[in-house]
Amino acid sequence: MKIITRILDVVCTIFKWITAAILAAMLIASVAEIVRRYILGHSFVWADEFIRYCIVAVAFLGGSVAYREAGGLVSFDMVQTHMHGKLRLALELLINTIVLVFSCYIFYNSILNLQMPSISRQISIGLGISMAIPYLPITIGIGILIILALEKYYTIACNYRSGAYNKHPAKPEEGGPDA
Repeated sequence: MKIITRILDVVCTIFKWITAAILAAMLIASVAEIVRRYILGHSFVWADEFIRYCIVAVAFLGGSVAYREAGGLVSFDMVQTHMHGKLRLALELLINTIVLVFSCYIFYNSILNLQMPSISRQISIGLGISMAIPYLPITIGIGILIILALEKYYTIACNYRSGAYNKHPAKPEEGGPDA
């Protein structure tokens, strides 16, 4: 399992770099569009569409990687980090199971959508690319989320065996880094 964890570490690092590159491209396109539209009085036909597709890609690619890291998605960690014992274990298992089931459903439907002629044959107006390309990050991001959710069961089992759920959560000190 350590080899799988290392492979997933590399995959997550690659996804982080891809997400950072997409964010950089989105920032450059946004600034160029602002300058061109409001200073020069002209607009790129493709910029709004490109930025929209980048937002979707960042959400699905970056969000899937954020699920793996502690504190990556605040709504999942905010409650369970203050719990201990079997209640925390049950909550982590429940949350991970819900994420896994929902992700499998979305993954299945995203594959069906990619195969639909209305998606694969449609060309975007601004960029002139197949609409399957903007939909692809959804499938890839959800696919990696499924793999990371399966890995999380292993992490939960290891934490249970080590007794991590029996320890009381550390309370942040006043004025400390967690305050």
